Amino acid sequence: MITQREFVTFSIDLNLFFLRIMKEHTLFLELALTPKDRALGTEASNMRAGFDRLLSETIEVANDNVSRETLESRQAVTQYTLEAERLTSFFTGVPINTTLTEREMRLSPDGRGFEASTVQRVESINMRAYQQTSALADFKAKLLNDVLSCKTFTNTYPLLIDHILREARFYMQRLYMLMQGETIHGREDLIDREAFWNRIMAEHSKFIAGLLDPTEEALIDKARTFGREFDALTAEAIQAQTQTREIGAVTAESLRQTRQLRDFKAAGTEGIIDCKIRSIIVPLLADHVLREANHYITVLETPRA
Repeated sequence: MITQREFVTFSIDLNLFFLRIMKEHTLFLELALTPKDRALGTEASNMRAGFDRLLSETIEVANDNVSRETLESRQAVTQYTLEAERLTSFFTGVPINTTLTEREMRLSPDGRGFEASTVQRVESINMRAYQQTSALADFKAKLLNDVLSCKTFTNTYPLLIDHILREARFYMQRLYMLMQGETIHGREDLIDREAFWNRIMAEHSKFIAGLLDPTEEALIDKARTFGREFDALTAEAIQAQTQTREIGAVTAESLRQTRQLRDFKAAGTEGIIDCKIRSIIVPLLADHVLREANHYITVLETPRA
């Protein structure tokens, strides 16, 4: 069982990262829908407003309660997030609440005691985050089914919808563990987390390759190479689940490769923001996948309880 201090910090760290990820998923889905499915776009927009409210409340309680590692890793916001939001709103015409990002950039890490009421407030945030993410997961699952059965068309890959559906369910799993008083940093599920995140990194690489302009041949080749490397790491993590592969070696290689991919994503985000890379990647999507790499590096570097 975890302490109340750990519960508060683990929950805030998790929610600062994933609530932003979930709200951006709703934006990407909305942008991918055609005018025919305007009602679905409105539903996604309404969900994003709900995640905005939850993220705002999390930020309010996060000051002096968020971990230093979360802030320094730039998994909640990066040096590019604010400009990526502004540009994405400019390009798409969809309003984005940049005030949340500005507030996150001013957060201070944990450094003092906390009131008992903070625990109840965080418990409430976790429960509502679970419920809203469950509703979003249902939305994604139905959309994916409709796309695969040719009832709906979107300007995005079916694999990307499946990808973000898995992320929603993973977030819900971590929230459930916290609500049960369990740690989310234990060694017992490290292999499962590596298999999960290595697959996510592989798919990011493939999406990047597929969304770059065909003239960006060097970047496309590099992205595809990362995709193959993370496919291999995913297979190795799965082998470790059956104890036919030592997880320590897999973790070390996963960390090395993810740092390299993080640097590639950071350079790509900067290039897209500066209009130096040709692609159909909106700036916020570039920053989004960069934050996920930052998060995974933190997962790999965190000492296991």
